[in-house]
Amino acid sequence: MIFNTQLETPRLLLRGFNQQSYHNLFAEYTPQQIMDTLGISTPEEYDLELDRYRGGYSTYNLTIQFFQLVDKEDQRVLGWCGYHSWAQQHRRAEVFYLLKNEMDKRKGLMSEALKEVLKFGKTEMNLRRIEAFVAINNPASYRLLEKFQFKKEAEIQHRYQFGDEVDWDYLYALIVH
Repeated sequence: MIFNTQLETPRLLLRGFNQQSYHNLFAEYTPQQIMDTLGISTPEEYDLELDRYRGGYSTYNLTIQFFQLVDKEDQRVLGWCGYHSWAQQHRRAEVFYLLKNEMDKRKGLMSEALKEVLKFGKTEMNLRRIEAFVAINNPASYRLLEKFQFKKEAEIQHRYQFGDEVDWDYLYALIVH
């Protein structure tokens, strides 16, 4: 099995990837099998994921643990939720989440997934601090974080750049006790 762990919610399967399982996927599967496994529908999406893989999600002391969100009813890959920039020795990681299609948003799916991913981060990854960077023009995202007791700590300028555009973000954090 390519997944390193699997979680479940009432409506979702959360298939886990860490650095090793992600590497195994690209080392052992054909491009079409990779696309099917990751729910990728276009060659451009595949090329982007391949670039991410080749660039390395893990560097020095940072690694990943993320989950593919799969609809239990129709087995569609809905999106992703998990951690990157996981500094194990500091017990800190950055959470991220994404629903691929507009039709899946505003149904509580990400709340359902994030609840389990946060629990996994606390119990299995032994995280003490979970961070999130959210674009200031994305109130749905920071409302989601606030629902789980994340606190806004700062406004960050020029954290990400996409072409000529720069992103302004809020830094949110959850301190795990």
